[in-house]
Order: sequence, then C-alpha cells, then structure tokens
Amino acid sequence: MRYSLYINQPIALELGMENTTEAIIFDYLTLAPTWAKPEIIDQKIYYWVARQKICKEHEILNIKPKTVYQYLRKLHQKGLIDYIKLGKKDCISVTELGKRYISSTMGNLNSSPMGISKSQEEELKILSDGNLKSTYKYTNPIHLSDNTLSKRAEFLKSFKSFVNFMRATYPNELILETTNKYTEKPIAISVSRKGLLYDLRTSDDFSGFEAQELWEQLYHMAKQGQLPCLTQYKGKN
Repeated sequence: MRYSLYINQPIALELGMENTTEAIIFDYLTLAPTWAKPEIIDQKIYYWVARQKICKEHEILNIKPKTVYQYLRKLHQKGLIDYIKLGKKDCISVTELGKRYISSTMGNLNSSPMGISKSQEEELKILSDGNLKSTYKYTNPIHLSDNTLSKRAEFLKSFKSFVNFMRATYPNELILETTNKYTEKPIAISVSRKGLLYDLRTSDDFSGFEAQELWEQLYHMAKQGQLPCLTQYKGKN
C-alpha cells in the first residue's frame, strides 16, 4: 500500500483529469518505471501495470480492477498514456503530453517547504526526460571484428531480437562491468533467468527506467562492436 498520495491539481485539471481517483491513478502510472515490469512491444518499452496491484496500492479509493481498466482507457483517449494489451496484460507508456505532469510535479516538489530528496529528484528527472541521457560510463571497450558480427548479425537486426538473444544466451553471466555515473560505484551487469537486468555484485535488480536505458545502451554497444561479452560468444558455436 502507498503511504502517501500526491496530486498535482493544477496540471491534472489542465490535462483534463475529471476527478481525484483518475488523478491519483495517473500519478501512480507516471512512476511505472520504478515498480512495473517492462515489456518490449514493437521495439518500444511499455510497462505492465497490473490492475490488481493498482487496486491494492490504493485501498482508500475502494476501486475494482474493472474500474482501473476504465481509467486506463480514459487516460489513453486523452493522450496521456499509450495503452495496449499484451495477452491479458495491461501495458502502458506515458506520452509526451503525459510527461508534462511529471516535469510540473518535479518543479512543485523542489519549491515546496518540505523539499525533495536527491534520489527522488534524480528519479523524476529521468522520468521527465524524453531524450535519455547516458547514466553509465563504460571502460575498456573491446571492438569485435566485422567477421564476428557478420556471422551473428541476426540478433542485432532489432532491439527486441537483441534483448531476447541476451536473455537466452547470458542468464546470470557477466555482460558488462562498468561504473554508475551518479554514484561512481562499480557495477557488473547481468540478466536473470526471468529476463531482468541486475547487478552481479549486489544481486539488486535495476529499476524499470534504469533497465530500459541500460538495454538501449547495451544494444548500441553491440551494434558498434563494443560489447565485451560478445567476444566470448564466438566460442559458443
């Protein structure tokens, strides 16, 4: 259960939200990268926002899964989220219009007497940034030969095929050692058998938006022939 509920009322009204429940649900959806499982659909990152979880986190609203579904459809119709079904999963992505709520909220929190923690500030900055900036810096890149890449170019044809390949080929193996740009602490990136990126050093999963950025940067490095673990893949055939 969420202990505190927050609504940015002026921007919520400006964006066409009709009542408190709708605004609270949308506020929670804007934080989906921090709590929901990412899903890759048509090479775009969505987040599986389970209706039951939304109900459980907001018991005071006394809402049912069917009600959550209705609000998801309304928010989609208003252009605040992209909503798509993946089997029985409700998946969403906050649109550029919806991100206005995030950037406005960050400004209000920073100017409030209670302030905002550094971690919350970084989280909101990442969520409100349409153009992802580099979170990590990489050291000692290894360039693969053109011949090595040409033989295995199939998995590099799309972001989705790359992610599926890495999940199937490197479960619990070292993918990349690097340094967190913000903390300057070393991390060792791996992927669990459930398909989630995590740090081999601490066994901590990377959060939704952080994981998205890591996947995108790993894909970029792979296409440039700069992903060290792929040099070892040559011997797996």
